[in-house]
Amino acid sequence: MHDARRPFFGWWVVLVSALGMTTGIASVNLWSFGVFVKPLNAEFGWTVSDITTVLLIGTIVTVVSSPFIGRLVDRLGARRVALASIALLGAMLVSLYWLTPNLWHFYLVFGLMPLLGAGTSSVAYARVISRWFDRRRGLALGLTLAGVGVGAFVIPLLTNAVIQSHGWRTAYVVLGLLSLLLTLPLAFFLLKDSPESVGQRPDGLPPEAGDGAGAVRTPTSLVGFTMHEALRQPRLWTMFAAFLVLGLAVGGVLILMVPILENRGVPRDLAVLVQAATGVALVFGRVFAGWLMDRFFAPYVAIAFLLGPILGLVLFASSTSQVAAITAALLIGIAAGAEVDVIAYMIGRYFGTRAYATLYGVLYSAWTLGSGFGPKLTALVFERTGSYSPALMASAVFMTLSCLLLWRLGPYPRLQSAAAP
Repeated sequence: MHDARRPFFGWWVVLVSALGMTTGIASVNLWSFGVFVKPLNAEFGWTVSDITTVLLIGTIVTVVSSPFIGRLVDRLGARRVALASIALLGAMLVSLYWLTPNLWHFYLVFGLMPLLGAGTSSVAYARVISRWFDRRRGLALGLTLAGVGVGAFVIPLLTNAVIQSHGWRTAYVVLGLLSLLLTLPLAFFLLKDSPESVGQRPDGLPPEAGDGAGAVRTPTSLVGFTMHEALRQPRLWTMFAAFLVLGLAVGGVLILMVPILENRGVPRDLAVLVQAATGVALVFGRVFAGWLMDRFFAPYVAIAFLLGPILGLVLFASSTSQVAAITAALLIGIAAGAEVDVIAYMIGRYFGTRAYATLYGVLYSAWTLGSGFGPKLTALVFERTGSYSPALMASAVFMTLSCLLLWRLGPYPRLQSAAAP
């Protein structure tokens, strides 16, 4: 029975999904990574290129597995997949306390993380939010995905503090326990796959007329194309290309922000603080972009958010000023926040929620492929030239190309309701 007086449960789902993103693989794996580079280099003698190879391995695993993980989420529901992934990710992070000097041990753990921890990514959480919300979907997605921005602020500072006081091994244990002792219990009680599962409708709307005693009988939140219908549309592959090159641009700079800033003479503690501050920028970017997309055409919102970072990257590449470097870092953080929000929003508007997680997995693969190769390419450029400037300039070019591709997307189609799979 649906109780009209019962508060809308969707905002609790947003809260726990945002927490899941804060402690999930996209946050912990990426935002803590740069802080671990120097300690791992000091203890094992691994080069920056050796260490960043794990991102490339994780990228390959994610690119191959994300569509299949998305299909699993569409079939089983995000709740089941997320709960298992939260537990497995936490366990793998704790296991790094016993990391050996064998580089392949490091590669194995980071290769398994994006597979076994895939349910802690936006592939699962964005699917849940897109079923709970329609009219306020942009804002709800922005608040949820802003969890990664909170992680970008908290995780580097926490990791750096634990490394300085207790060492890098203990830091991995602390990160793992965040998932196991905080996120997992709350997700168990608050993460629900759809409003229908608790007798409500998207956006907290009242029951439809004709529902008898007020029971919500049909999954009104399922609309749009099947996976096979969507895969035949050129628009999907234009989006794939746009987010691939955008991932190259953002990942190539943001993930290695600490060593890039240190190379420009910024003290390590300040560099870590700047990377943390990009998390605040990312939160702003995601929430503000989500709010704007509920009111304006999403591709135009995405392009507007990229103009500042393009200029910032050019200044960063051509100047030795620490102020320019820090300003560029914050602008890139805003862009990274907005653009991942745009991916989640545009899938629902262009293709619907019927095969949402599967299609999100496809586009998430594009973003991941770019953001995974980006740091490796940046590291190689630095090792060969002794400067990060060529990589920074290339990132500006990639962002410009992404804008041109997004500009080519047409208006949203009219989506038809679909029966539950």
